[in-house]
Amino acid sequence: MKTPGTNKYRGFTLLEVMVALLVLSIGLLGLAMLQATNLQYNTDAYTRTQATLFAYDIIDRMRANPTGTTNNLYKVLSNTDYDAKKAAYDACIGSGCKCDASSCDTTNLATYDLGKWYEMHDKYLPGASKTRATVDRTAANLVTVTIFWTEKDFDRSQKWVVQL
Repeated sequence: MKTPGTNKYRGFTLLEVMVALLVLSIGLLGLAMLQATNLQYNTDAYTRTQATLFAYDIIDRMRANPTGTTNNLYKVLSNTDYDAKKAAYDACIGSGCKCDASSCDTTNLATYDLGKWYEMHDKYLPGASKTRATVDRTAANLVTVTIFWTEKDFDRSQKWVVQL
């Protein structure tokens, strides 16, 4: 016969609580890890989206200046080409040409477009200034835009080919 007030399972509920806390903490750690991974993937997707927007931006700028496009004023194939375009852009800005506020000739418009494009490119794409984006136009009016950036400490690039 069992006497009142005695419990032979004394302390068992404390063990259950500790096991439940252990299981809960492992689950919460897994959730935190999932959230961190999700944040990283969202950042990578945002960067790729920005690169796509920049590619379409320069293509639209080229469409708005068909004479400059035909004369290959938007062509940038190397860092040497970039340096020349950047120097021309700095000189253009220094002399007061702001093609978004006033009218410009075809050459100044192409220089201004490329300069503004590279400024935004360097501002919003991580590691973009390490390797410069290239823009090329073939005789068949195919424009190839290649953009480089750094993602998760790895260099990435993407290429767009559009017919104007």
